[in-house]
Amino acid sequence: MTRNYERLTVEKLVNEAIDVRELQRAGILRDNWVTVQPCFRWFSIERMRVSRYSIQLQLGNQGAPQRIRVSWTRCNYGGARPWMHCPHCQRRILRLFKGMGGYFCRACLGNPIYESQRRSSKARAYLQAYRLRQRLGGSRPLVDRIPPRPYRMKRRQYRKLITRIGLLESSLAGTKVLRYAPEYILPLVY
Repeated sequence: MTRNYERLTVEKLVNEAIDVRELQRAGILRDNWVTVQPCFRWFSIERMRVSRYSIQLQLGNQGAPQRIRVSWTRCNYGGARPWMHCPHCQRRILRLFKGMGGYFCRACLGNPIYESQRRSSKARAYLQAYRLRQRLGGSRPLVDRIPPRPYRMKRRQYRKLITRIGLLESSLAGTKVLRYAPEYILPLVY
């Protein structure tokens, strides 16, 4: 039986995930086959071949390549959006995670939880206040003053963020969360 703190989280899996949006931004999804040199992010992939409708992954622990189907949907204002299909369940998704000897969707890997689901309600409020303060330039909740309005941020948006931060921090005053809170939290990598 796995304990709650030992469970795999999406934040841990996202480091080696294949995101079709990144491939599209890089201009790799073309009509002809392109061989992509695996980077430090995908160290288990020996070779990746990509075309407009298919992705082939040669993994170090497998003899046959893993094939991933790519489909496209039209957008309302022109263009098209790519989607990968999970090799196991054929569900249309944007991101495949490494697990079970290949790359599969989140549901096929057993629906790993998000890091915030492991935290208490006070710890989630602290994390949310921290993330909002990061948008303003970064500081620790209830310890530092709220940063000044960033250049080019609208005043109305800044007031909304300040109000939300105030509500979150008012529930944190005098709790143990502040005593055990880390000084730095890694930024989100979605």
